[in-house]
Amino acid sequence: MNIRKLSRLDTLLDKQKNEEKLFGASLLIEHKGKKVYETTIGTDRKDSIYKLFSMTKPITGIAAMILYEDGELDLFGKVSDYLPAFKDMQVVTPHGIKKAENDITIRDLLNMTSGISFDGDFGEAQRSMSRVYREARIQVGSGILRSNIDVCNKLAESYLAFEPGTSFGYGYSSEILAGIIEKITGMGFSEFLQKEVFTPLKMTDTAFYINENNSLRQAVLYRRTKDGTLVRAEEDIKQKLDMDKPFSAPWYESAGKGLYSTMEDYTHFAEMLINKGSYHGKELIGHKTLEFMTSNQLNSHQLEAFNHMDNCTGYGYGNLFRVMMNPGAAGSNGSVGEFGWEGSCGTYFFVDPTEELILIYMQQVDGGYDSDLIRKIRQIVYGAC
Repeated sequence: MNIRKLSRLDTLLDKQKNEEKLFGASLLIEHKGKKVYETTIGTDRKDSIYKLFSMTKPITGIAAMILYEDGELDLFGKVSDYLPAFKDMQVVTPHGIKKAENDITIRDLLNMTSGISFDGDFGEAQRSMSRVYREARIQVGSGILRSNIDVCNKLAESYLAFEPGTSFGYGYSSEILAGIIEKITGMGFSEFLQKEVFTPLKMTDTAFYINENNSLRQAVLYRRTKDGTLVRAEEDIKQKLDMDKPFSAPWYESAGKGLYSTMEDYTHFAEMLINKGSYHGKELIGHKTLEFMTSNQLNSHQLEAFNHMDNCTGYGYGNLFRVMMNPGAAGSNGSVGEFGWEGSCGTYFFVDPTEELILIYMQQVDGGYDSDLIRKIRQIVYGAC
């Protein structure tokens, strides 16, 4: 690794800060097992605690595949065998709402091919999920729903966006997967993660809420103004992002967007991935399982839908990881087989087995990271390899 070339990162990040486009962030790069670059910017610090949002998903993927290796989870098994409410799902079609012909499988959850949507206003499936999601939160508060499994079964009342297995659609699939993990193990999702992932990886600051003793370490949340500069986020933004009560247990443990963590903790997770499933001699998952996990699982039609997502051109997807397939299409000087994911407030990481390279970027900005910035960071890092 050419360390002199990595100094270009300082110039790039200083420019972002001077233009008021970046007030707090952290960046870490490891190459061949050695930390070659680390910096924190502005209000952030080395031990800042960030909400990971969707960078929670790869952790959930590993948790599920631990059970796969144990023989407890069949990828072709039906979700309804674990969560009965998913037995007769309704799907949105051009001809109205109809009973789904296909069962949702575990594999569909891991690959986001289930048809399960996020809440939102785009289409009938998202609108139905918005209604059900609101009701679930109210019913948790009133005691009608008492567990994550109850919440998962409630979410089955929403419509599917497409016939399971026929397309790709980003949604609450990983949340349903956590309910299945709870059903199989008899443990709470956070309890299972603590035992099987966080403790062996020494991820001491990773959880679904922040210990109040660490309140001063929470990274500042920002939002962008119309001209692209940043200001501190107001309370309504925090409420929208479920960040208004960070020191209390959440109303449910979101396996797709709920974890808080630090740069140090997530580095331990990434080091396990680069070391083919092991961390400091402790194997979490076998190297063949990890190899399978980090390969594209989508067919050509599903890939077309996935590639319409931001920053996904040239990539495939599988088991809650994005996987580089075509660097030319991605406009990247990176490697085929590089894999990772990101979070909606700007967390981002990748692991490159070919170059033995880890990159982790953390920030907290409503609306996510600046795609131009991430591309430039990648260009500089790969240019230094």
